[in-house]
Amino acid sequence: MKSVICIYPQDKSTDFLLPVYEQLEQMPNFVGFRFNTITSPQTKELYSSTNFDKESLLVFLGHGASNRLYGSVDEKGTKQELFNKDNTDHIRNLDFFCIACRSNEFAHNHFQNYIGFGDITSDFSEIEAERNLGDSHYMNWATEEDLSVFQQEFTGAIVDAIRLTNCKSLSSIYKMLKLCFNKRIATLLVNKNISNYRHIADMFFDVTNDIECNHIHNTRINE
Repeated sequence: MKSVICIYPQDKSTDFLLPVYEQLEQMPNFVGFRFNTITSPQTKELYSSTNFDKESLLVFLGHGASNRLYGSVDEKGTKQELFNKDNTDHIRNLDFFCIACRSNEFAHNHFQNYIGFGDITSDFSEIEAERNLGDSHYMNWATEEDLSVFQQEFTGAIVDAIRLTNCKSLSSIYKMLKLCFNKRIATLLVNKNISNYRHIADMFFDVTNDIECNHIHNTRINE
């Protein structure tokens, strides 16, 4: 039976994704890397091919950009660069499910089989930074409470997709992700019981549109 490996660097700004990690933990042959990647000696294990069976599904939870994935944050608030083009050779052939900003671009450049996301506005400090340094009216409707609602719904949709597919394949996860996000959108628009429900639904619409899946072969996980 194949492994599901999850890399989830400790970072307060991504703590809202913990239910995703906990759902993955329930799967057979789960391997988790959940620690401060700056201070933990375990970080070196992330670069060893012996820890990544070639038939595994690799899940990354955290922050990213088009050319890198980030680890934990140092004392100055700077994100550690964890993965880039120079240190991914040992994981390139794994099925890759990456829940991070612009991970669709990163995965496209480094993996054959992957699910990646576009921009994800999940931290209110990102909105504040944009308002202070760029557009003072950026997402002027949004409050910390609105972002908290988005975080909960975003995480809930991913948890549902994992639970319902049992991560059998990237294609099944992708299809279920789209379905679960669309259900969240429909619920927000029908119930109308959440402040700024329309704007939050629009955020989910953008996230759903940007999810990208590339699946050359039909690797099956836990079958």
